[in-house]
Amino acid sequence: RAIDENIEIVLMTAYTDKSLGEIVREMDLLHKLLYIRKPFAREEIQQITLALAEKWNVESELGDKRRQLEMSNQRLEAVLDSTGDAIAMFDIGGHLLFANRGYEEMFELTTESLKQMSPEKLGEHTKQYFQEPERFEETETLLLSHPEKVLEEVVEVCRSETLGTEPERKMLYRFTAPVHDIEQEVIGRIIVFRDISKEIEISQMKDEVSRLRTELEMKYAFDKMIGKSKEMKAVYALMHQAIESNITVLIQGESGTGKELVARAIHFNSPRKAGPFVDVNCAAIPESLIESELFGHERGAFTGATAQRIGKFESASGGTIFLDEIADMQPLVQAKLLRVLQEREIQRVGGTGNIPINVRVIAATNKDLEAAVKAGAFREDLFYRIAGFPIPIPPLKERREDIPLLGHHFLQEYAKAADKPISGFSTGALQLLMSYDWPGNVRELENTIERAVLLEASDVLQASNPALSGLYSAGVGYTLDSHSMPFLSSTSTEILSLEEIEKQALIHALEVTDNNITKAAQALGINRVTIYRKLKKYNLLDKK
Repeated sequence: RAIDENIEIVLMTAYTDKSLGEIVREMDLLHKLLYIRKPFAREEIQQITLALAEKWNVESELGDKRRQLEMSNQRLEAVLDSTGDAIAMFDIGGHLLFANRGYEEMFELTTESLKQMSPEKLGEHTKQYFQEPERFEETETLLLSHPEKVLEEVVEVCRSETLGTEPERKMLYRFTAPVHDIEQEVIGRIIVFRDISKEIEISQMKDEVSRLRTELEMKYAFDKMIGKSKEMKAVYALMHQAIESNITVLIQGESGTGKELVARAIHFNSPRKAGPFVDVNCAAIPESLIESELFGHERGAFTGATAQRIGKFESASGGTIFLDEIADMQPLVQAKLLRVLQEREIQRVGGTGNIPINVRVIAATNKDLEAAVKAGAFREDLFYRIAGFPIPIPPLKERREDIPLLGHHFLQEYAKAADKPISGFSTGALQLLMSYDWPGNVRELENTIERAVLLEASDVLQASNPALSGLYSAGVGYTLDSHSMPFLSSTSTEILSLEEIEKQALIHALEVTDNNITKAAQALGINRVTIYRKLKKYNLLDKK
Protein backbone atom coordinates (compact mmCIF):
# COMPACT_ATOMS: atom_id res chain seq x y z
CA ARG A 1 0.00 0.00 0.00
CA ALA A 2 2.93 2.35 0.62
CA ILE A 3 4.05 1.65 -2.93
CA ASP A 4 0.61 1.51 -4.57
CA GLU A 5 -2.42 2.59 -2.60
CA ASN A 6 -4.77 1.30 -5.27
CA ILE A 7 -3.47 -2.27 -5.40
CA GLU A 8 -6.06 -5.02 -4.89
CA ILE A 9 -5.33 -7.49 -2.07
CA VAL A 10 -6.90 -10.94 -1.63
CA LEU A 11 -6.21 -12.96 1.52
CA MET A 12 -6.64 -16.71 1.33
CA THR A 13 -7.38 -18.37 4.67
CA ALA A 14 -8.85 -21.54 6.08
CA TYR A 15 -10.08 -19.70 9.15
CA THR A 16 -13.10 -17.59 8.25
CA ASP A 17 -16.72 -18.12 8.97
CA LYS A 18 -17.95 -15.59 6.30
CA SER A 19 -19.71 -16.88 3.25
CA LEU A 20 -18.68 -15.84 -0.24
CA GLY A 21 -21.84 -13.77 -0.60
CA GLU A 22 -21.00 -11.76 2.51
CA ILE A 23 -17.45 -11.21 1.27
CA VAL A 24 -18.69 -9.87 -2.08
CA ARG A 25 -21.31 -7.64 -0.43
CA GLU A 26 -18.70 -6.17 1.91
CA MET A 27 -16.13 -5.37 -0.80
CA ASP A 28 -16.54 -1.61 -0.36
CA LEU A 29 -16.44 -1.95 3.38
CA LEU A 30 -13.30 -4.08 3.23
CA HIS A 31 -11.68 -1.43 1.00
CA LYS A 32 -9.72 -3.48 -1.51
CA LEU A 33 -9.11 -6.34 0.92
CA LEU A 34 -10.83 -9.64 0.09
CA TYR A 35 -10.80 -13.10 1.73
CA ILE A 36 -11.12 -16.54 0.18
CA ARG A 37 -11.28 -19.73 2.24
CA LYS A 38 -9.72 -23.05 1.68
CA PRO A 39 -10.61 -25.37 0.26
CA PHE A 40 -12.02 -23.28 -2.57
CA ALA A 41 -13.83 -24.25 -5.73
CA ARG A 42 -13.06 -22.98 -9.21
CA GLU A 43 -16.40 -21.17 -9.29
CA GLU A 44 -15.42 -19.17 -6.20
CA ILE A 45 -12.19 -18.03 -7.83
CA GLN A 46 -14.11 -17.03 -10.97
CA GLN A 47 -16.67 -15.03 -8.97
CA ILE A 48 -13.97 -13.26 -6.95
CA THR A 49 -12.07 -12.45 -10.14
CA LEU A 50 -15.18 -11.12 -11.84
CA ALA A 51 -16.02 -9.02 -8.78
CA LEU A 52 -12.51 -7.57 -8.70
CA ALA A 53 -12.58 -6.87 -12.44
CA GLU A 54 -15.93 -5.11 -12.15
CA LYS A 55 -14.68 -3.13 -9.18
CA TRP A 56 -11.56 -2.17 -11.13
CA ASN A 57 -13.66 -1.07 -14.12
CA VAL A 58 -15.89 1.05 -11.89
CA GLU A 59 -12.90 2.74 -10.24
CA SER A 60 -11.26 3.27 -13.63
CA GLU A 61 -14.40 5.03 -14.82
CA LEU A 62 -14.41 7.10 -11.66
CA GLY A 63 -10.77 7.94 -12.27
CA ASP A 64 -11.56 8.97 -15.84
CA LYS A 65 -14.40 11.12 -14.58
CA ARG A 66 -12.13 12.70 -12.01
CA ARG A 67 -9.58 13.45 -14.71
CA GLN A 68 -12.32 14.84 -16.96
CA LEU A 69 -13.58 16.92 -14.07
CA GLU A 70 -10.07 18.24 -13.45
CA MET A 71 -9.75 19.13 -17.16
CA SER A 72 -13.16 20.80 -17.08
CA ASN A 73 -12.09 22.77 -14.01
CA GLN A 74 -8.91 23.81 -15.79
CA ARG A 75 -10.90 24.89 -18.83
CA LEU A 76 -13.37 26.75 -16.62
CA GLU A 77 -10.52 28.55 -14.86
CA ALA A 78 -9.00 29.45 -18.24
CA VAL A 79 -12.36 30.84 -19.38
CA LEU A 80 -12.82 32.82 -16.17
CA ASP A 81 -9.28 34.18 -16.49
CA SER A 82 -9.90 35.29 -20.08
CA THR A 83 -13.11 37.24 -19.38
CA GLY A 84 -11.25 40.32 -18.25
CA ASP A 85 -13.46 40.41 -15.14
CA ALA A 86 -12.28 39.91 -11.56
CA ILE A 87 -14.24 36.91 -10.20
CA ALA A 88 -14.17 35.26 -6.76
CA MET A 89 -16.29 32.90 -4.67
CA PHE A 90 -16.63 32.98 -0.87
CA ASP A 91 -18.21 30.59 1.59
CA ILE A 92 -21.06 31.71 3.81
CA GLY A 93 -18.59 32.84 6.46
CA GLY A 94 -16.72 35.13 4.07
CA HIS A 95 -13.67 32.89 3.47
CA LEU A 96 -12.30 32.91 -0.06
CA LEU A 97 -12.81 29.63 -1.95
CA PHE A 98 -11.80 30.64 -5.46
CA ALA A 99 -10.31 33.63 -7.25
CA ASN A 100 -9.44 34.01 -10.92
CA ARG A 101 -6.35 35.75 -12.22
CA GLY A 102 -8.22 39.06 -12.68
CA TYR A 103 -9.18 39.08 -8.99
CA GLU A 104 -5.61 38.29 -7.95
CA GLU A 105 -4.23 41.12 -10.09
CA MET A 106 -6.86 43.56 -8.90
CA PHE A 107 -5.92 43.09 -5.25
CA GLU A 108 -2.24 42.29 -5.92
CA LEU A 109 -2.21 38.93 -4.10
CA THR A 110 -2.17 35.24 -5.04
CA THR A 111 -5.19 33.01 -4.46
CA GLU A 112 -3.30 31.15 -1.71
CA SER A 113 -2.51 34.40 0.08
CA LEU A 114 -6.11 35.50 -0.22
CA LYS A 115 -7.37 32.16 1.11
CA GLN A 116 -5.14 32.38 4.14
CA MET A 117 -6.62 35.74 5.16
CA SER A 118 -9.50 35.92 7.60
CA PRO A 119 -12.67 37.62 6.33
CA GLU A 120 -11.83 40.66 8.48
CA LYS A 121 -8.26 40.96 7.19
CA LEU A 122 -9.36 40.34 3.62
CA GLY A 123 -11.95 43.12 3.92
CA GLU A 124 -9.32 45.53 5.28
CA HIS A 125 -7.00 44.66 2.41
CA THR A 126 -9.54 45.00 -0.41
CA LYS A 127 -11.36 48.16 0.72
CA GLN A 128 -8.23 50.31 0.28
CA TYR A 129 -8.50 49.81 -3.48
CA PHE A 130 -11.75 51.77 -3.72
CA GLN A 131 -12.49 55.49 -3.80
CA GLU A 132 -15.07 55.11 -1.02
CA PRO A 133 -13.62 52.46 1.32
CA GLU A 134 -16.20 53.06 4.07
CA ARG A 135 -19.04 52.42 1.66
CA PHE A 136 -17.35 49.23 0.46
CA GLU A 137 -16.89 48.06 4.06
CA GLU A 138 -20.58 48.71 4.85
CA THR A 139 -21.61 46.67 1.83
CA GLU A 140 -19.38 43.76 2.84
CA THR A 141 -20.81 43.77 6.36
CA LEU A 142 -24.34 43.74 4.96
CA LEU A 143 -23.56 40.79 2.67
CA LEU A 144 -22.02 38.76 5.49
CA SER A 145 -25.16 39.18 7.57
CA HIS A 146 -27.51 38.72 4.58
CA PRO A 147 -25.75 36.31 2.15
CA GLU A 148 -29.00 35.76 0.22
CA LYS A 149 -28.96 39.35 -1.12
CA VAL A 150 -28.15 40.22 -4.73
CA LEU A 151 -26.21 43.46 -5.17
CA GLU A 152 -25.43 45.55 -8.25
CA GLU A 153 -23.56 48.83 -8.03
CA VAL A 154 -20.92 50.98 -9.70
CA VAL A 155 -17.75 51.63 -7.72
CA GLU A 156 -14.73 53.78 -8.49
CA VAL A 157 -11.23 52.38 -8.13
CA CYS A 158 -8.71 54.46 -6.21
CA ARG A 159 -5.76 55.29 -8.48
CA SER A 160 -3.07 57.57 -7.08
CA GLU A 161 -1.23 60.02 -9.32
CA THR A 162 2.21 58.80 -10.37
CA LEU A 163 5.08 60.47 -12.18
CA GLY A 164 3.17 63.72 -12.46
CA THR A 165 0.43 62.25 -14.66
CA GLU A 166 -3.30 62.63 -14.16
CA PRO A 167 -4.81 59.82 -12.08
CA GLU A 168 -6.76 57.37 -14.21
CA ARG A 169 -10.46 57.25 -13.42
CA LYS A 170 -11.57 53.62 -13.43
CA MET A 171 -15.20 52.67 -12.91
CA LEU A 172 -16.22 49.11 -12.06
CA TYR A 173 -19.57 47.36 -12.18
CA ARG A 174 -19.83 45.18 -9.08
CA PHE A 175 -22.21 42.20 -9.02
CA THR A 176 -22.69 39.93 -6.00
CA ALA A 177 -25.13 37.00 -5.81
CA PRO A 178 -25.66 33.97 -3.54
CA VAL A 179 -24.51 30.45 -4.51
CA HIS A 180 -26.95 27.62 -3.73
CA ASP A 181 -26.52 23.87 -3.33
CA ILE A 182 -28.85 21.28 -4.91
CA GLU A 183 -31.27 21.78 -2.03
CA GLN A 184 -31.31 25.55 -2.68
CA GLU A 185 -29.51 26.33 0.54
CA VAL A 186 -27.13 29.32 0.43
CA ILE A 187 -23.57 27.98 0.67
CA GLY A 188 -21.67 31.12 -0.30
CA ARG A 189 -21.60 34.01 -2.72
CA ILE A 190 -19.91 34.98 -5.97
CA ILE A 191 -18.59 38.45 -6.70
CA VAL A 192 -17.70 39.94 -10.10
CA PHE A 193 -15.92 43.22 -10.84
CA ARG A 194 -16.19 44.43 -14.44
CA ASP A 195 -14.33 47.44 -15.81
CA ILE A 196 -16.95 49.67 -17.45
CA SER A 197 -14.75 52.76 -17.89
CA LYS A 198 -14.62 52.30 -21.67
CA GLU A 199 -18.34 51.57 -21.83
CA ILE A 200 -19.06 54.78 -19.91
CA GLU A 201 -16.71 56.69 -22.20
CA ILE A 202 -18.35 55.21 -25.30
CA SER A 203 -21.80 55.96 -23.90
CA GLN A 204 -20.78 59.55 -23.18
CA MET A 205 -19.35 59.85 -26.69
CA LYS A 206 -22.60 58.51 -28.16
CA ASP A 207 -24.59 61.01 -26.08
CA GLU A 208 -22.28 63.80 -27.23
CA VAL A 209 -22.61 62.76 -30.89
CA SER A 210 -26.39 62.60 -30.47
CA ARG A 211 -26.39 66.04 -28.84
CA LEU A 212 -24.24 67.54 -31.57
CA ARG A 213 -26.37 65.93 -34.28
CA THR A 214 -29.51 67.35 -32.65
CA GLU A 215 -27.86 70.77 -32.39
CA LEU A 216 -26.81 70.52 -36.04
CA GLU A 217 -30.30 69.58 -37.15
CA MET A 218 -31.78 72.40 -35.07
CA LYS A 219 -29.20 74.87 -36.37
CA TYR A 220 -30.14 74.13 -39.96
CA ALA A 221 -33.88 73.72 -39.39
CA PHE A 222 -35.87 76.12 -41.56
CA ASP A 223 -37.39 77.91 -38.59
CA LYS A 224 -33.87 78.70 -37.34
CA MET A 225 -32.92 80.47 -40.57
CA ILE A 226 -33.11 84.23 -40.14
CA GLY A 227 -35.39 86.13 -42.49
CA LYS A 228 -39.15 86.71 -42.80
CA SER A 229 -39.26 88.77 -45.98
CA LYS A 230 -41.39 87.56 -48.87
CA GLU A 231 -38.19 86.82 -50.79
CA MET A 232 -36.94 84.47 -48.07
CA LYS A 233 -40.37 82.87 -47.71
CA ALA A 234 -40.13 81.97 -51.40
CA VAL A 235 -36.71 80.41 -50.73
CA TYR A 236 -38.16 78.37 -47.84
CA ALA A 237 -40.94 77.09 -50.08
CA LEU A 238 -38.41 75.87 -52.67
CA MET A 239 -36.31 74.23 -49.95
CA HIS A 240 -39.35 72.35 -48.64
CA GLN A 241 -39.98 71.00 -52.13
CA ALA A 242 -36.30 70.07 -52.60
CA ILE A 243 -36.11 67.86 -49.52
CA GLU A 244 -38.88 65.60 -50.78
CA SER A 245 -36.69 64.03 -53.49
CA ASN A 246 -33.08 63.35 -54.46
CA ILE A 247 -33.15 65.81 -57.38
CA THR A 248 -29.92 67.71 -57.98
CA VAL A 249 -30.22 71.27 -56.65
CA LEU A 250 -28.45 74.37 -57.94
CA ILE A 251 -28.24 77.24 -55.43
CA GLN A 252 -27.43 80.62 -57.02
CA GLY A 253 -26.67 83.83 -55.23
CA GLU A 254 -24.07 86.48 -54.52
CA SER A 255 -21.16 85.79 -52.19
CA GLY A 256 -22.22 85.87 -48.56
CA THR A 257 -25.93 85.22 -49.13
CA GLY A 258 -25.81 81.87 -47.31
CA LYS A 259 -25.74 79.29 -50.11
CA GLU A 260 -23.96 76.69 -47.97
CA LEU A 261 -26.42 77.34 -45.13
CA VAL A 262 -29.29 76.54 -47.51
CA ALA A 263 -27.52 73.39 -48.73
CA ARG A 264 -26.97 72.16 -45.16
CA ALA A 265 -30.57 72.95 -44.22
CA ILE A 266 -31.82 70.85 -47.16
CA HIS A 267 -29.55 67.94 -46.16
CA PHE A 268 -30.36 67.99 -42.43
CA ASN A 269 -34.09 68.12 -43.08
CA SER A 270 -34.08 65.37 -45.70
CA PRO A 271 -34.22 61.56 -45.33
CA ARG A 272 -30.43 61.62 -45.84
CA LYS A 273 -29.76 63.58 -42.64
CA ALA A 274 -28.18 60.54 -40.94
CA GLY A 275 -25.59 60.35 -43.73
CA PRO A 276 -22.54 62.62 -44.17
CA PHE A 277 -22.60 66.14 -45.57
CA VAL A 278 -19.40 66.60 -47.59
CA ASP A 279 -18.63 70.07 -48.92
CA VAL A 280 -16.14 70.75 -51.72
CA ASN A 281 -14.97 74.21 -52.76
CA CYS A 282 -14.23 73.66 -56.45
CA ALA A 283 -12.40 76.99 -56.71
CA ALA A 284 -10.02 76.24 -53.82
CA ILE A 285 -8.60 72.93 -55.13
CA PRO A 286 -5.72 73.08 -57.65
CA GLU A 287 -6.63 71.91 -61.13
CA SER A 288 -4.13 69.05 -60.92
CA LEU A 289 -5.72 67.66 -57.76
CA ILE A 290 -9.46 68.21 -58.13
CA GLU A 291 -10.12 64.95 -60.01
CA SER A 292 -8.33 62.95 -57.31
CA GLU A 293 -10.10 64.98 -54.63
CA LEU A 294 -13.54 64.23 -56.06
CA PHE A 295 -13.14 60.64 -57.27
CA GLY A 296 -10.09 59.34 -55.39
CA HIS A 297 -7.08 57.52 -56.84
CA GLU A 298 -5.35 54.16 -56.81
CA ARG A 299 -1.86 53.60 -55.48
CA GLY A 300 0.72 54.52 -58.12
CA ALA A 301 -1.79 56.43 -60.26
CA PHE A 302 0.64 59.36 -60.42
CA THR A 303 3.83 60.58 -58.78
CA GLY A 304 3.24 60.85 -55.06
CA ALA A 305 0.25 58.49 -54.99
CA THR A 306 1.81 56.13 -52.45
CA ALA A 307 -1.51 54.79 -51.18
CA GLN A 308 -5.11 54.39 -52.31
CA ARG A 309 -7.28 57.46 -51.61
CA ILE A 310 -11.04 57.61 -51.18
CA GLY A 311 -12.57 60.62 -52.93
CA LYS A 312 -15.28 63.01 -51.76
CA PHE A 313 -18.03 61.20 -53.68
CA GLU A 314 -17.27 57.90 -51.93
CA SER A 315 -16.98 59.69 -48.57
CA ALA A 316 -20.47 61.14 -49.07
CA SER A 317 -22.07 57.72 -49.59
CA GLY A 318 -25.58 57.71 -48.16
CA GLY A 319 -25.53 61.48 -47.71
CA THR A 320 -25.02 64.70 -49.67
CA ILE A 321 -22.08 66.22 -51.55
CA PHE A 322 -22.09 70.01 -51.86
CA LEU A 323 -20.12 71.34 -54.84
CA ASP A 324 -19.55 75.03 -54.06
CA GLU A 325 -18.31 77.44 -56.74
CA ILE A 326 -19.05 74.85 -59.43
CA ALA A 327 -18.67 77.49 -62.16
CA ASP A 328 -14.90 77.39 -61.54
CA MET A 329 -14.64 73.66 -62.27
CA GLN A 330 -12.24 72.81 -65.10
CA PRO A 331 -13.72 71.51 -68.41
CA LEU A 332 -12.11 68.03 -68.11
CA VAL A 333 -13.57 67.54 -64.64
CA GLN A 334 -16.92 68.91 -65.86
CA ALA A 335 -17.06 66.05 -68.38
CA LYS A 336 -16.31 63.45 -65.72
CA LEU A 337 -18.87 64.97 -63.34
CA LEU A 338 -21.49 64.80 -66.09
CA ARG A 339 -20.81 61.07 -66.49
CA VAL A 340 -21.07 60.57 -62.70
CA LEU A 341 -24.44 62.31 -62.61
CA GLN A 342 -25.68 60.24 -65.54
CA GLU A 343 -24.35 56.81 -64.56
CA ARG A 344 -24.31 57.20 -60.75
CA GLU A 345 -20.88 55.57 -60.57
CA ILE A 346 -17.31 56.80 -60.38
CA GLN A 347 -13.88 55.57 -61.41
CA ARG A 348 -10.83 56.39 -59.30
CA VAL A 349 -7.84 58.00 -61.01
CA GLY A 350 -5.64 55.13 -62.19
CA GLY A 351 -8.43 52.61 -61.58
CA THR A 352 -10.27 50.41 -64.06
CA GLY A 353 -13.38 49.38 -62.13
CA ASN A 354 -16.59 51.38 -61.77
CA ILE A 355 -17.77 52.10 -58.22
CA PRO A 356 -21.52 52.70 -57.67
CA ILE A 357 -22.34 55.76 -55.57
CA ASN A 358 -25.39 56.73 -53.53
CA VAL A 359 -25.16 60.49 -53.04
CA ARG A 360 -27.30 63.55 -53.48
CA VAL A 361 -25.62 66.42 -55.34
CA ILE A 362 -26.19 70.05 -54.41
CA ALA A 363 -24.23 72.64 -56.38
CA ALA A 364 -23.79 76.36 -55.80
CA THR A 365 -22.34 79.33 -57.63
CA ASN A 366 -22.18 83.11 -57.36
CA LYS A 367 -21.84 83.45 -61.15
CA ASP A 368 -24.35 83.51 -63.98
CA LEU A 369 -24.07 79.93 -65.28
CA GLU A 370 -26.25 80.58 -68.30
CA ALA A 371 -23.91 83.35 -69.37
CA ALA A 372 -20.95 80.99 -68.73
CA VAL A 373 -22.60 78.39 -71.00
CA LYS A 374 -23.06 80.95 -73.79
CA ALA A 375 -19.42 82.01 -73.38
CA GLY A 376 -18.28 78.38 -73.66
CA ALA A 377 -16.83 78.36 -70.14
CA PHE A 378 -19.33 75.80 -68.81
CA ARG A 379 -20.76 72.69 -70.45
CA GLU A 380 -24.36 73.11 -71.52
CA ASP A 381 -25.26 69.45 -70.88
CA LEU A 382 -23.80 69.63 -67.36
CA PHE A 383 -25.71 72.86 -66.70
CA TYR A 384 -29.02 71.16 -67.49
CA ARG A 385 -28.04 68.23 -65.27
CA ILE A 386 -27.31 70.33 -62.19
CA ALA A 387 -29.98 72.99 -62.78
CA GLY A 388 -32.86 70.56 -62.45
CA PHE A 389 -34.08 72.40 -59.34
CA PRO A 390 -32.69 75.95 -59.06
CA ILE A 391 -32.97 77.93 -55.81
CA PRO A 392 -32.03 81.61 -56.19
CA ILE A 393 -30.93 83.38 -52.98
CA PRO A 394 -31.73 87.11 -53.01
CA PRO A 395 -29.00 89.57 -51.97
CA LEU A 396 -29.48 91.39 -48.69
CA LYS A 397 -30.21 94.73 -50.40
CA GLU A 398 -33.32 93.15 -51.92
CA ARG A 399 -34.66 92.03 -48.55
CA ARG A 400 -33.88 94.95 -46.25
CA GLU A 401 -36.74 93.94 -43.92
CA ASP A 402 -34.53 91.09 -42.70
CA ILE A 403 -31.62 93.35 -41.70
CA PRO A 404 -32.92 94.20 -38.16
CA LEU A 405 -33.66 90.51 -37.48
CA LEU A 406 -30.26 89.39 -38.75
CA GLY A 407 -28.53 92.25 -36.96
CA HIS A 408 -30.19 91.43 -33.64
CA HIS A 409 -29.37 87.73 -34.03
CA PHE A 410 -25.68 88.43 -34.62
CA LEU A 411 -25.66 91.06 -31.86
CA GLN A 412 -26.92 88.54 -29.29
CA GLU A 413 -24.45 85.90 -30.46
CA TYR A 414 -21.34 88.08 -30.36
CA ALA A 415 -22.30 90.05 -27.25
CA LYS A 416 -22.63 86.79 -25.38
CA ALA A 417 -19.30 85.53 -26.77
CA ALA A 418 -17.57 88.78 -25.76
CA ASP A 419 -19.42 88.86 -22.42
CA LYS A 420 -20.72 92.36 -23.10
CA PRO A 421 -24.13 93.67 -21.93
CA ILE A 422 -25.10 95.11 -25.33
CA SER A 423 -28.86 94.86 -25.78
CA GLY A 424 -29.64 96.50 -29.10
CA PHE A 425 -29.07 99.26 -31.69
CA SER A 426 -29.56 102.96 -31.43
CA THR A 427 -31.96 104.49 -33.98
CA GLY A 428 -29.05 105.99 -35.87
CA ALA A 429 -27.13 102.70 -35.94
CA LEU A 430 -30.17 100.86 -37.28
CA GLN A 431 -30.63 103.55 -39.95
CA LEU A 432 -27.05 103.02 -41.10
CA LEU A 433 -27.55 99.26 -41.30
CA MET A 434 -30.78 99.63 -43.25
CA SER A 435 -29.35 102.15 -45.74
CA TYR A 436 -26.18 100.28 -46.67
CA ASP A 437 -26.30 98.05 -49.77
CA TRP A 438 -24.21 95.22 -48.24
CA PRO A 439 -22.23 94.00 -51.27
CA GLY A 440 -20.90 91.22 -49.03
CA ASN A 441 -24.47 90.37 -47.97
CA VAL A 442 -25.16 88.45 -44.75
CA ARG A 443 -21.50 87.54 -44.26
CA GLU A 444 -20.50 91.20 -44.38
CA LEU A 445 -23.32 92.14 -42.00
CA GLU A 446 -22.21 89.45 -39.55
CA ASN A 447 -18.56 90.57 -39.67
CA THR A 448 -19.62 94.19 -39.19
CA ILE A 449 -21.73 93.37 -36.12
CA GLU A 450 -18.94 91.23 -34.65
CA ARG A 451 -16.44 94.07 -35.04
CA ALA A 452 -18.92 96.64 -33.72
CA VAL A 453 -19.57 94.58 -30.58
CA LEU A 454 -15.86 94.47 -29.79
CA LEU A 455 -15.51 98.25 -30.33
CA GLU A 456 -18.68 99.36 -28.51
CA ALA A 457 -18.24 100.97 -25.09
CA SER A 458 -21.94 101.43 -24.22
CA ASP A 459 -24.79 98.98 -23.77
CA VAL A 460 -26.31 99.89 -27.17
CA LEU A 461 -24.57 99.87 -30.54
CA GLN A 462 -24.22 103.51 -31.59
CA ALA A 463 -24.00 105.05 -35.06
CA SER A 464 -20.68 106.54 -34.00
CA ASN A 465 -19.20 103.05 -33.51
CA PRO A 466 -16.15 102.85 -35.83
CA ALA A 467 -17.44 99.63 -37.41
CA LEU A 468 -20.76 101.31 -38.29
CA SER A 469 -19.59 104.82 -39.07
CA GLY A 470 -17.54 103.28 -41.87
CA LEU A 471 -20.84 102.39 -43.56
CA TYR A 472 -21.69 106.10 -43.84
CA SER A 473 -18.36 106.86 -45.45
CA ALA A 474 -18.99 103.99 -47.86
CA GLY A 475 -21.92 105.85 -49.41
CA VAL A 476 -24.90 105.60 -47.08
CA GLY A 477 -27.23 108.55 -47.63
CA TYR A 478 -30.64 109.91 -46.74
CA THR A 479 -33.16 108.51 -49.20
CA LEU A 480 -36.81 107.65 -48.93
CA ASP A 481 -37.41 103.91 -49.39
CA SER A 482 -40.66 102.05 -49.99
CA HIS A 483 -41.44 102.12 -46.28
CA SER A 484 -41.21 105.94 -46.19
CA MET A 485 -38.23 105.60 -43.90
CA PRO A 486 -36.05 108.75 -44.06
CA PHE A 487 -32.29 108.29 -43.94
CA LEU A 488 -29.50 110.79 -43.66
CA SER A 489 -28.10 111.88 -47.03
CA SER A 490 -25.15 114.11 -47.63
CA THR A 491 -26.80 115.28 -50.88
CA SER A 492 -30.28 115.94 -49.48
CA THR A 493 -31.31 119.55 -48.76
CA GLU A 494 -34.32 118.47 -46.71
CA ILE A 495 -33.87 118.77 -42.95
CA LEU A 496 -36.06 116.47 -40.88
CA SER A 497 -36.77 116.96 -37.21
CA LEU A 498 -35.44 114.41 -34.76
CA GLU A 499 -39.03 113.62 -33.75
CA GLU A 500 -39.96 112.82 -37.35
CA ILE A 501 -36.93 110.56 -37.73
CA GLU A 502 -37.85 108.82 -34.46
CA LYS A 503 -41.46 108.39 -35.57
CA GLN A 504 -40.44 106.91 -38.92
CA ALA A 505 -37.96 104.59 -37.15
CA LEU A 506 -40.81 103.30 -34.96
CA ILE A 507 -43.09 102.77 -37.98
CA HIS A 508 -40.36 100.90 -39.84
CA ALA A 509 -39.46 98.73 -36.84
CA LEU A 510 -43.11 97.67 -36.44
CA GLU A 511 -43.42 96.85 -40.15
CA VAL A 512 -40.22 94.77 -40.16
CA THR A 513 -41.19 92.81 -37.03
CA ASP A 514 -44.83 92.22 -38.09
CA ASN A 515 -46.03 94.57 -35.32
CA ASN A 516 -44.23 92.60 -32.62
CA ILE A 517 -43.58 95.31 -30.03
CA THR A 518 -41.06 93.22 -28.06
CA LYS A 519 -38.92 92.54 -31.15
CA ALA A 520 -39.26 96.14 -32.35
CA ALA A 521 -38.05 97.38 -28.95
CA GLN A 522 -35.10 94.98 -29.05
CA ALA A 523 -34.17 96.06 -32.59
CA LEU A 524 -34.31 99.73 -31.62
CA GLY A 525 -32.34 99.17 -28.42
CA ILE A 526 -35.06 100.40 -26.08
CA ASN A 527 -37.29 98.67 -23.54
CA ARG A 528 -41.02 97.88 -23.88
CA VAL A 529 -42.12 100.67 -21.56
CA THR A 530 -40.23 103.25 -23.61
CA ILE A 531 -41.59 102.01 -26.94
CA TYR A 532 -45.18 102.07 -25.61
CA ARG A 533 -44.67 105.65 -24.44
CA LYS A 534 -43.27 106.72 -27.82
CA LEU A 535 -46.01 104.88 -29.75
CA LYS A 536 -48.60 106.69 -27.68
CA LYS A 537 -46.77 109.98 -28.25
CA TYR A 538 -46.90 109.57 -32.05
CA ASN A 539 -50.40 108.03 -32.08
CA LEU A 540 -49.06 104.75 -33.45
CA LEU A 541 -50.65 102.34 -30.98
CA ASP A 542 -53.48 101.55 -33.40
CA LYS A 543 -50.86 100.23 -35.87
CA LYS A 544 -49.34 97.63 -33.56
